[in-house]
Amino acid sequence: MTTRVLVRAAVYAVAYAALTLAPGLHVLAYGPVQFRVAEALTVFACFDPAAVVGLTVGTALGNLASPMALVDVPLGALLTLVAAALMYRIGPRVVALVVPVVVNGLGVPVMLAFVLDVPYWYGVVFVALGEAAVMGALGLGLLLLVRERGGLFGLPPEGRAARAETRRGKSRDEQPSHDQGADPQSADARTPGRQPGDDDTRDPRRSQ
Repeated sequence: MTTRVLVRAAVYAVAYAALTLAPGLHVLAYGPVQFRVAEALTVFACFDPAAVVGLTVGTALGNLASPMALVDVPLGALLTLVAAALMYRIGPRVVALVVPVVVNGLGVPVMLAFVLDVPYWYGVVFVALGEAAVMGALGLGLLLLVRERGGLFGLPPEGRAARAETRRGKSRDEQPSHDQGADPQSADARTPGRQPGDDDTRDPRRSQ
């Protein structure tokens, strides 16, 4: 990895951990009924491979405060790694938002059942609903923002802004050059007393 990628990965890790551990938000981040606001940041995995690593580390850091930290730190980070890698594979499309809902909705309840004795399907329903609420509201808004205004986050735009820039580039490339490719007939037309197609080499007998 380059230094720039490592720095971006560190930013994602710190942002995810901070949103998970922030006062008022951490109470919603654990348990069978959870609304982990930091999960909206997984959207960045659709655009930036550094987010795949950074969000995985951020999940491990955020899960240090989990009531089931011994399993939540490694397994929770693994679930984030799987979800982020799949989102990067899919790219910046709305369907990518479904990935963390499915991965966490099926994976987190396994830990809840094993450690806290929460019925598995009860956990599936509520974890998936909480994840869907976060991704459907915050995640979707963030996806649309980054797709159109990626430059705000140091990322290239993917939507209308990118298409507009492409059109401007094509327009510049298609502008005709005034110095090359001049039509010889138009040059003839600009020469007084000369007809298009006249040869520059004249028969010397005709001039006598």
